[in-house]
Amino acid sequence: MKLPVLAFGLASAVCVYGQAYGKDKKGFDFQEACFRNPSLPYCPQRDFVNKPAKGDANSKSGPLPAAPSTIDATGVDWRFADPSADWVAVLDGSKLSASSFSRGLIGLLGSNKGLTPAEQQNAFRALSGVSQVAVSAHDGALLMMVTGRAEGSVLPALDSGWKAVPLSESTVLIGPSAAVEGASQRLTANNAPGELASIAQQRPVTQAFWMTQSVKLAGGGAVSAGVKRFELTASMQDRLTSDTAFEFDAAPDVNAIGAWLKSLGDAKIDGNAVHVMISMDPDQTRQNVRQIASSPLGHGLGAIVSSARYLPVRDTATTVHTKPVIYGLAGGPKEAK
Repeated sequence: MKLPVLAFGLASAVCVYGQAYGKDKKGFDFQEACFRNPSLPYCPQRDFVNKPAKGDANSKSGPLPAAPSTIDATGVDWRFADPSADWVAVLDGSKLSASSFSRGLIGLLGSNKGLTPAEQQNAFRALSGVSQVAVSAHDGALLMMVTGRAEGSVLPALDSGWKAVPLSESTVLIGPSAAVEGASQRLTANNAPGELASIAQQRPVTQAFWMTQSVKLAGGGAVSAGVKRFELTASMQDRLTSDTAFEFDAAPDVNAIGAWLKSLGDAKIDGNAVHVMISMDPDQTRQNVRQIASSPLGHGLGAIVSSARYLPVRDTATTVHTKPVIYGLAGGPKEAK
């Protein structure tokens, strides 16, 4: 998503930036605008983004061509993701709140992860209270970009070694300190995202859950069969439906991958991909929770559910805080450690 280029002169740009890089009287958020497009004339990182590379023979003829957008259709800037991510995913929180089925599924996956009933409820409340959670996972470390944080929501005190960095009033990076610091540096650099993050930029945005993983997580059978990567989409409104697509470089030979195909159950070949689809009603979901939890869907969604305790939550009259809350912070209210 590209913002229109504003026709500000140099004097105007200096004046705008002098407004403390925040909101003007009409409510325009300069920090958010610069996060989405750091090359705008009033952004402090503009010179870095537009600066020609040393030794460039064409540097005198004008600025370098703009780099391809790294922001997807929903506003996630995928430069935040680890370039060597094992998997990336997006959970659409706005599609959860109206569904009792999704509440039950998150509870089942939370229970499988050892969460108490109260923790399961808190996880659903946190996940359904944001627009979306984009995730980058590498070597078991989960890095989250949370967008659509509700106004006045409180960021809980994080565990030791974890860090949260607000990118705007409604967007925050959360994860292990080293991962968050790396993501912050990538967001100010004009580098292209990694392989999986590049795929995420083109993902469908109509599903409640989307995920793509490195083939190494699909198991030895998939690697031997020639699978290059796989991705899935899932919906969880009245029932659980998902489609996992194992992708090849070319149309796979049925005879060559026959043994692996049988291990997948009801699998179908469509062009360069093998599709495995699931459709379960609430009763079937409860009966097959262990199977779901061990699937790619359960692996990714379960990891997000177990990390939901780090997400900001709405502060209501019934909210109980175990630690003091600090208000008036630039990134919104936050529990003290």
